[in-house]
Amino acid sequence: MAEIFLNDIVDRLVANAFSLATELIGLEWGFKEELRNLVEILFKIKFMLHDAQKRQVSDEPVRIWLTKLRDVVCDVDDVLDEFGYEICCLKVQIQNQMMDQVCSFSFFNLDRVKTINELLDRIMNDAAGFCLGIEVVNSIPKISLEKNIDSFLNDSEVVGRGSDVVKIVNLLTSSSNEQVISVLPIVGMAGLGKTTLAKLVYNHELVKKHFDVLAWVHVNKNFNVEGILGEILKSSKGKLIGLEDEEIDVIDEMIQYLQVQLRAKKYLLVLDDVWNEDRDKWDILRSYLLRINSTTGNNVIVTTCSHNVAQIVKTHSPYYLEPISKDECWSIFKERAFANERIPLTFEFEAIGREIAEKCGGLPWVAKVLGGTMYFKDDPRKWLSIQNNKLWDLLKDDNNGVFPVLKLGFDYLPTPSLKQCFAYCAIFPKYDDMEKDELIQHWMAEGFLEPFRGSCTVMEDIGNMYFNILLANSFFQDARRDTYGNIISCKMNDLVYDFALSISKFEIQILEGGSMNDINHVRRLVVRSDGKAVPEIPILEDGFTKLHTLVSEDADFGNMLSNFKCLRVLKLFGNIITELPDSIGQLIHLRLLYIADTYIEALPKSLTKLYNLQTLRIKNCNLLKELPKDLSNLINLRHIYIDHNLINRTPKDIGRLTSLQTLPFFTVNPDAGCSLEELGPLNQLSRELDIYNLECVRDNVEAKNANLAKNAKIYKLGFHWDVNVYRVWGNYNNDEEVLEGLQPHQNLKSLTIQGYEGKKFPSWMLTGRDARDGLSLFDNLIEITLRSCNKCEEVPTLGHLPCLQVLEINGMNNVRCIGTKFYSDGNYRNALFPTLRRLKLSSMMNLVEWKDAKELTTATCEVFPCLEELIIESCAKLTSAPCHFPSLKKLEISEICSKAFENITSRLTTLTSLEIQWVFQLACLPEQLLQNNTSLTSLEIRECHGLESISRHQDVWAFCTSLRSLRITCCSKLSYILDGLHKLISLDNFELHYCGNLRCFPNIEGVASLQILRIVECRNLKCISEGLPESLKTLKIGPFCEILEAFPSLISSTSIQHSIKDLYLNGWAKLNSLPDQFQRFTALKVLSISNFDGMEALPEWLGNLSSLQKLSLLKVPKADVSANSASHATPHLI
Repeated sequence: MAEIFLNDIVDRLVANAFSLATELIGLEWGFKEELRNLVEILFKIKFMLHDAQKRQVSDEPVRIWLTKLRDVVCDVDDVLDEFGYEICCLKVQIQNQMMDQVCSFSFFNLDRVKTINELLDRIMNDAAGFCLGIEVVNSIPKISLEKNIDSFLNDSEVVGRGSDVVKIVNLLTSSSNEQVISVLPIVGMAGLGKTTLAKLVYNHELVKKHFDVLAWVHVNKNFNVEGILGEILKSSKGKLIGLEDEEIDVIDEMIQYLQVQLRAKKYLLVLDDVWNEDRDKWDILRSYLLRINSTTGNNVIVTTCSHNVAQIVKTHSPYYLEPISKDECWSIFKERAFANERIPLTFEFEAIGREIAEKCGGLPWVAKVLGGTMYFKDDPRKWLSIQNNKLWDLLKDDNNGVFPVLKLGFDYLPTPSLKQCFAYCAIFPKYDDMEKDELIQHWMAEGFLEPFRGSCTVMEDIGNMYFNILLANSFFQDARRDTYGNIISCKMNDLVYDFALSISKFEIQILEGGSMNDINHVRRLVVRSDGKAVPEIPILEDGFTKLHTLVSEDADFGNMLSNFKCLRVLKLFGNIITELPDSIGQLIHLRLLYIADTYIEALPKSLTKLYNLQTLRIKNCNLLKELPKDLSNLINLRHIYIDHNLINRTPKDIGRLTSLQTLPFFTVNPDAGCSLEELGPLNQLSRELDIYNLECVRDNVEAKNANLAKNAKIYKLGFHWDVNVYRVWGNYNNDEEVLEGLQPHQNLKSLTIQGYEGKKFPSWMLTGRDARDGLSLFDNLIEITLRSCNKCEEVPTLGHLPCLQVLEINGMNNVRCIGTKFYSDGNYRNALFPTLRRLKLSSMMNLVEWKDAKELTTATCEVFPCLEELIIESCAKLTSAPCHFPSLKKLEISEICSKAFENITSRLTTLTSLEIQWVFQLACLPEQLLQNNTSLTSLEIRECHGLESISRHQDVWAFCTSLRSLRITCCSKLSYILDGLHKLISLDNFELHYCGNLRCFPNIEGVASLQILRIVECRNLKCISEGLPESLKTLKIGPFCEILEAFPSLISSTSIQHSIKDLYLNGWAKLNSLPDQFQRFTALKVLSISNFDGMEALPEWLGNLSSLQKLSLLKVPKADVSANSASHATPHLI
């Protein structure tokens, strides 16, 4: 199935040979004639390629001819690349003024060119017998998709599955579900949309409200129980520690953590793409899930193509997904093929399109693939050729699956180089995210992205276009975006991955252990090792000259790397790697070097001789302390990715790298060749840039010479002054002029200013306008962070910014008032802070007043219309604040006075989460706060030492019917909890910690939804109403008032005998025994006993608790609780 495409590499070789001939002629070397012959032969070959590549599938002699041609063409590529390397060497020597060491061209290379020309002549002569047609084909058509890709990524409305979603959501959220784990299989053939349907259900609002935890695991054919548990743990935001100890049972460790994470919580688990038909494996997973959580109402969705799998796992009847209708297929096809009105929906196009949609067989994914394919075909003849393609006949055979459709989509990709880019993706791990920028850099290193001769398009732009085309064709899916809307990664589903591997199987080998004998033809090799031994690879006499990409995971090749002479891509992962050999400098063709998760402490100096290197990626190499000197010799370097542990090791003279596009940070250090002016020539910089040690900048002129205003592709900028450095240079007061000179481009989306010691912000920030052209500088800003700007006396005007979503102001100690200038520059607008969603004010020690915007607004002008999250911390002097936050959902308040708190909350009506801490002089919550915010689901009060009661309103709980979590901690004056807790009909978690003045606790038996109750360290509590709700699963109590000689009788309540699963008892000096009623707790799994000073022995009935799995004893000094006695009392414990 693998096909050979050489158009693009031949185009590139023609351009390179022509360019080299020009440079060599200028230097008067004698290669003119041979290079001219090479260019002439390559031109002749180029015109025959299109016909040869079309005929290779059906004409075996032509295919053999193409195979021979490919091998010779790759040799040409290597030889020309060596010439190019020597020219780079010369440029570096001239740059470094080392003309006494000028290199000379090897006559061995000249001999190779002569030999290659002779081989190409023979191949040309062989072609004469094939009668190949002469065609001129432009390799890179003009396709633009950058701004329109969103229309292909909107899966919020999925055609034909609305009723399926409703039925499944109703099944999952049914109140009649009393099973601990219910399993619903969704069954259907590949391409029907099982995963898409599961995602729609998973993201449905009713499902999110019904379940406490959602977890998604892509299982595929490797049904690994440990891996599945690990993915559940990630989804539940748990974290494993200590698993490096080989003695620890990893599965038991994960189960323990999951028990903590999911205790008393209802979860939905999606197991996507399950193929396992081994009932024993499924039973093992199910037993673990039952151990983790015994709450009723948990659900598992299993998507599968296998009817046998469905029968094994089901507790519900399997949900068999049906094909969608012809009209629904047409709707999906039409949405893709005619997106953005690129192609007019004429009668002719519609007629052909409907025929193609009908052939999709009711498979939504097939309709998406073909619709995306047709988007790039604006000639009706191309549409007809797809409609009448013979591959449709193969689709009728169930054994072929959807491979024929993938082949059809692949065959009609716009360019041969795009086909190579797609096939190359098989080197990435199946199911993993593929980082977009890394993928494009791989393509670039392999030479797939060379611009057409005469084009000014850069390689990265071509790669971005190709990436978007593959997304539009549904070869890529699950695109993930960053905060700023940029697509940063995607995936290939398993069918697409298998297809990519099948069309590249002759060139790509994935070696996982063992050895391989036939490596001569391999161009891309992925080695995955167990870290103990390098898989056996035979040493070839020619040194693996065909190998262009080597990806090594936990395999240390050491000096063997020098055998891979023609590598373009080298990717090394794993802590088994402790050093790079000096011989790496011999890999002169290398374009991409990626080192990650290693124990490397230093990089060899020879790395700076890799003059062709385009991308250097170093990630999680925490022992690495510095980069090699003379990194500026890598004159073709375009992308540097290095960790922030190297923040003080910015390469010197980096301004020489004029092709550089990615530089995560720059640290100013004039003494080490790192003045800020080094950034000036780097006018191609993009993405993110943090600049550190700005206190070392001389003046405004040096700052301006960084030319940041010309860097239109930088979307995130950070300006950092070191607040810990005592300024002794005499430039201690130049922060204002330096920041004035650092004016960014108006495309900026994120700005951070930290440690700035000017009194005012620069003019370009205060006016928000570029004085040169009148454009708004910040119209594209999404987030602003101002941190430790301690001498600034006022905050800048920001309310007019149309796209600002996140604003954080921290540590501006000189600001006493946030006034009306904060909202507006004086011009009328319909809204102030129109898109702001998150606002944080913190550590503003002298802030007294935060004014509202009354005098600036009219009846039609809104302030903070979209603000959902407000955080105010450590503003102890703040007494006045605005009260108009019409959309606020989450409020966090810490270290402010009660007056400001009352202002802020006086008109709130939309809160769902409220956290308050250290609110001074707060005796109770404001009168209307709980009454007005009936959607409040979480309330947490910490360290409010003036708090005497939650509210003065006796019936306040009647307004809190949505409240699910109530936590009160360290409120030393709190003396009582209001009665009426039974009105909290949604409450499932109630916690009281360290409330030393609390004496009485009201009746809680009527709180029917309560699952977790913790009353801890309330040492004056002695009056507790009897009775607990039957729903309770976890109880943690004590110690209480020391005059009590036993635990309050509520813990012996008969209502919880069959429901309580986790019981934590924290005693005090007088306690000498456990209540006998505990022996009737039939569901108890975890029992923890601590601080029972008077207990002398464990009760004999403890061994009768057959459900008990874990017993913990802490600080029970008098009892005989040795390991032997404990195990004797409870021999069945796990």
